Amino acid sequence: MPRKPAKRNDEAPLSALRTVLKTQAVVLSPGINQISNAPPADPHLEYYFIPMQYMKQYQAYNRPGKPLKNLKLVNYDKPAISLSFFFKHKYSIERAVTHGDVVQHIKNYRDELLNLSLMQQLSVGQLKELQQTDELLRTIREEPDAYQACFSNYHHKYYYWYCTYRYFDDLATMKTTTSSEHLLKHTERVGHEVHERLNIIFIDPEYINESVPHDHKLIDRELKTFPIQLRQGITTLYLREI
Repeated sequence: MPRKPAKRNDEAPLSALRTVLKTQAVVLSPGINQISNAPPADPHLEYYFIPMQYMKQYQAYNRPGKPLKNLKLVNYDKPAISLSFFFKHKYSIERAVTHGDVVQHIKNYRDELLNLSLMQQLSVGQLKELQQTDELLRTIREEPDAYQACFSNYHHKYYYWYCTYRYFDDLATMKTTTSSEHLLKHTERVGHEVHERLNIIFIDPEYINESVPHDHKLIDRELKTFPIQLRQGITTLYLREI
């Protein structure tokens, strides 16, 4: 069974962060900015586009290898020059499972039903399920090879929005790289307890407004070194003093 990552208890102060974020966040629009397929309004997804000049203010929350539970800096130190989003069913399947993991999973499932029976009367279906789980646990313990097993979260319907962002890997040569990250979403647990999580996506305010060629041409960078620009018709004369 895939080992769960270490439990992350550290959380960022979201209420205080929202106050700051809402003064820094900018709105990006397709056609005006280099952004496509932005997620529609979704109460379970909270994200902010923050200009790169504010990025260092969030350095304390940048924790590679030990991320915060409720805050994701999607592209810290890699401000986006273009963005696109896509929706994906995220799941895994683990076929190389151990007998001990299988027994523990069934036991935990049975214990949940037993604990429920202490608080309320089980339905006929739940009583039947408890009996079947007891029998299954006994069989698995006595005959480890009686069943073939695998673990997967496929039917739990974990759908996530992913953010694909392009950034300058080498600003001197205008070389760019593209990466993707899934976004955190608010989750609702048993008893309707909502766990809020938010995402911060850093942008390069200058280049998010104009297309950067994928073939890394240097013409844009070169022309900016000419301070005098005289446009006539479809041609512009660029001049700089020698």
